[in-house]
Amino acid sequence: MNVPVKKNTFHTPVLVSELMAVFSKNHPPEKILDCTFGMGGHSLALLKTFSQVHITALDCDDEAVQYGSSLKEVKEGQIKLLKYNFHNFVSSSEPKETYDLVLMDLGVSSPQLDQKDRGFSFYQKGPLDMRMDRELKFKASDIVNSWGKKELVRLFQTYGEIRSPYKVVEAILRRRRKEKFKDTMELSHLIQQHWTRRGRKNHPATPWFLALRMEVNQELEGLSTCLPDFLPLLRGGGCFVVISFHSLEDRIVKKAFRQFVAEGQGTLWNKKVIRPSLEERTQNPRSSSAKMRVFKKATDI
Repeated sequence: MNVPVKKNTFHTPVLVSELMAVFSKNHPPEKILDCTFGMGGHSLALLKTFSQVHITALDCDDEAVQYGSSLKEVKEGQIKLLKYNFHNFVSSSEPKETYDLVLMDLGVSSPQLDQKDRGFSFYQKGPLDMRMDRELKFKASDIVNSWGKKELVRLFQTYGEIRSPYKVVEAILRRRRKEKFKDTMELSHLIQQHWTRRGRKNHPATPWFLALRMEVNQELEGLSTCLPDFLPLLRGGGCFVVISFHSLEDRIVKKAFRQFVAEGQGTLWNKKVIRPSLEERTQNPRSSSAKMRVFKKATDI
């Protein structure tokens, strides 16, 4: 699939210094698995610090893969870039190695948010799409235009963490009886008209669009299922690092890592969740909700 690559694509990776600190007391990593390559921010930062490291990187987004394939580090073989959703990588037929670091940076990248044709943004008019992998058939428009009242309420309450979504859901049902939703701004405007999020500075449509995106890409289900699968790919003494941006994602990671510890697989590198510094949050507001958790595998496993 030949996808045009956007020029001047920019994405600031989060918690980079905190990620490097994981290896401050460890031997430098030799092999890394970057499960969510995106625009390559974390991989390139790791290469800059550990020049001899070899990275296997995954991404299910064609634009990310095509962009990454143009990078010098990929062409020269320092980064091996593969088109995979990390949810399915371990169960795939791809030959597996063992790694000193398995890294996941969850959620959507800045370029995906900023490109109106991807349908993630409630600020720009675009199709109600929200697929990270465009080979998938299921889109956000399928949910908004066909799901019943109970399904929509459950989705927005669970993934959007919206206590009372009824007024907006009723408005969606009325609107689509007259005309189906075609673009992001139609839905965004409807949410603004029928729902007020008091005491919050972010856009009213934020949790609604987040819930749709998570359902389209099966983000929570995939994460919960695949986390234990990566333990065999982690070398003894290696670290499993997950950066999340949503409380439900963080809850899944926290539970999984605690289970690994209970099973005697290793320890938590830091008992408390790691958050961006005030300086980083100021320079990159999108980092504000980021949380990093680190599990260190026992050396004798």
